[in-house]
Amino acid sequence: MQPTRAAKHGRRSWTAAGLPLVAALAVVAPQAIAQAQPRSGDGYPSRPIRMIVDFSAGGLSDQLVRAVAPKMSEALGQPMVMDNRPGAAGALAYSIAAKAVPDGHTLVTLSTGFSLNLNLGVKLPFDTDRDFIPIGMIGTTPNVLVTGSKGAKTVAELVATVRSKPGATNAASTGIGSTPHLTLELFKSVAKIDPTHVPFNGSGPAIADMLGGRLDFMFVNMPASLGHIKGGRIQALAVGSEKRSPQLPDVPTMEESGYKGFRSTSWAGIGGPAGLPKAVVARLSKETIAAVESPEVRERITAAGGEARSSTPEQFSAFIKDEIVRWGRVIKAAGVRVDR
Repeated sequence: MQPTRAAKHGRRSWTAAGLPLVAALAVVAPQAIAQAQPRSGDGYPSRPIRMIVDFSAGGLSDQLVRAVAPKMSEALGQPMVMDNRPGAAGALAYSIAAKAVPDGHTLVTLSTGFSLNLNLGVKLPFDTDRDFIPIGMIGTTPNVLVTGSKGAKTVAELVATVRSKPGATNAASTGIGSTPHLTLELFKSVAKIDPTHVPFNGSGPAIADMLGGRLDFMFVNMPASLGHIKGGRIQALAVGSEKRSPQLPDVPTMEESGYKGFRSTSWAGIGGPAGLPKAVVARLSKETIAAVESPEVRERITAAGGEARSSTPEQFSAFIKDEIVRWGRVIKAAGVRVDR
């Protein structure tokens, strides 16, 4: 494999494919500064760290990065300032981060959308092959197959119902090209069903229509659906993770439901612009891993319906590459394209 242009110039390179511009800045854990550990001898960080978040407040990547930010702030001796920049499935945040000075004082959350955009044919204002560097994962959460409270009780029952009513069942998603939409396309392919796809702008409106009885089923990430599931307002038929969720121990995986190899999770981690000094990457990697593996952070992520998952930069890079290839096959087979 030939080195990229960035590699030739001494910049670290890795392969990854990847709403209005209004965001409030929120300083995370400023009280941690008083208890902060001494900074390393290289003087990093010397000022607050700006964390560009690729989705809106309350979204998965926002929840996960806010879970680790207090611990990281304490260890680094500087606050982390959350700068939510939702838009274009994360591409807006990534375009801002790609142009940042690579000194470690501007970071970005990299989440599921980062591995999808390029395969969806989106015109990107940055080069996903050379403009970013992975630092570490924070966590994952399964996408859950849900129905209304009076809907099918098992995956097998749902499939039988959809097959018996060609074109008469509705399946929602959180938007064309979103992970729930692509998971639906995967399910349609392996289950050999063809429900009517109804895209929504986010999980909230979709779940509202399901609660109103206007939708038959959908895939949705667990943090958005867990409260409704536990409240009995919607039913969880299966989770897309490789193992059962501790939050829903009685709900089988899609593989246990008869679909071998079926996997659909949403995830988030921390990255930065290419060219970050090795010492800065090493320091951030160390503190990210320590935060993710701390009991209080793991408990917070689990309570939200996720699974804490730490990694080295190399492991995070490999994970994203796998996601690009895996979802690329689904996108190509379903012919999904996004115009934005």
